Amino acid sequence: MDRNSVDWYGNFCAVVTPFNRDGNIDEAAFQENIRLLVSEGIRGIVVAGCTGEFWALSDEERLRLFELAREATDVFVIGNASAIVTGHSVAYAQGAKDRALDGIMLTPPFYAKPNDREIVHHYRRVSDAVELPILMYNIPSRQAVAPSIGVIEQLVQVDNVVAFKQSASEFGAVLDTLRAVGDAIRVMPGHSVDRGVPCLVMGADGYVSSVESQVMGRDAVRMYELVMEGNLEEARDIQMRCVALDKAVHGDAGTFPASLKAAMNFCGRPGGYPREPLLPLTEKESSNLRATLQGIGIAMAAVVA
Repeated sequence: MDRNSVDWYGNFCAVVTPFNRDGNIDEAAFQENIRLLVSEGIRGIVVAGCTGEFWALSDEERLRLFELAREATDVFVIGNASAIVTGHSVAYAQGAKDRALDGIMLTPPFYAKPNDREIVHHYRRVSDAVELPILMYNIPSRQAVAPSIGVIEQLVQVDNVVAFKQSASEFGAVLDTLRAVGDAIRVMPGHSVDRGVPCLVMGADGYVSSVESQVMGRDAVRMYELVMEGNLEEARDIQMRCVALDKAVHGDAGTFPASLKAAMNFCGRPGGYPREPLLPLTEKESSNLRATLQGIGIAMAAVVA
């Protein structure tokens, strides 16, 4: 497989996992969010990623989310198969295939701090075990390791690797990735809330969003389309609003993604609650977040649960 094996481009959204007040998954809200995003133009859904609090889910819950997402939509659905133990990632990948998902997302094993040889081995083992397109995912702030461009070039040679979500904090890492492997695989960076337009202008196939798409809806989802149409002035205007939104949800308004979920709830969208150890926002945090959202022209719902 390579970049031509999949039709992945545009805006894919890494969705939240809404929980009830008692900590259980709100399955209806999860599917409602997906259907809403699809109606607004999202081309793909990424399930149980960092934004989806995958680290707080049991194995059964993660696989259940795969199933619910597939039931909810016919657009591309990618399930996060990331785990510390390679065998666990294989099991998630098989679960994704069994539920007819279109691909898996896979980080290097986090916490264990594997070396380069071990990272490449991990990807090869998962690829060899399950025939399903792989979206590589690099988010060094969560992994504790950061594969070099040399390692990334090795990973591109793994049979089922077709795309790369580059979520390193430095924009230069996206440019390095595009130069090194953009001809071989799809490059769909993360952090589109503050660099979606620049990534597209520099040649990315699309991006994996989370914050802006799930708060601003269609207004943010169409940012990709505006760039492709050459309407950079309007795209830049939306990007600047997204940057302000990003500062709000990653500022003093609780811990992400509790802050994102709160923002969604304020807008009448199905964010739900976080799962412990994360906590809902305090009254002061909520008030500050609402004020910021209103200040950048985001409409609030009349009633917030």
